[in-house]
Amino acid sequence: VHPRNLMKPVDEFVAAMVACLTDDLHELFQERAAIRQYDGGQSRELAEAMALIDVVRMHPKDALACWL
Repeated sequence: VHPRNLMKPVDEFVAAMVACLTDDLHELFQERAAIRQYDGGQSRELAEAMALIDVVRMHPKDALACWL
């Protein structure tokens, strides 16, 4: 089973956007979501949404290229 299929984001919109990310960006997303949820105390849904924003902020060209 591909790691992407283990933890699909809760929000459907976030899930659709994350599905288009490259493997490297997807891994970064998972890492940022875990940090935000477990270390930052955010709900899973908020942590995933904010992690997606983190990915875009950190790698704007690569992330946006996935959705164009």
